[in-house]
Amino acid sequence: MPEENSYDLRLSQARALSGQLGLFAEENEIPKDLWDRLESEIYNYYEVNLNG
Repeated sequence: MPEENSYDLRLSQARALSGQLGLFAEENEIPKDLWDRLESEIYNYYEVNLNG
């Protein structure tokens, strides 16, 4: 059970960071392909799946 909670925490952190940086990317017109790559790296860093 602790491992699942740990995964949920990491997923939550990845989503929060991704959301904040997504707002930045939108406001600053960051190209979609660059943003997609950055988002993927965020989820890789937290070792979680992009789709939950």
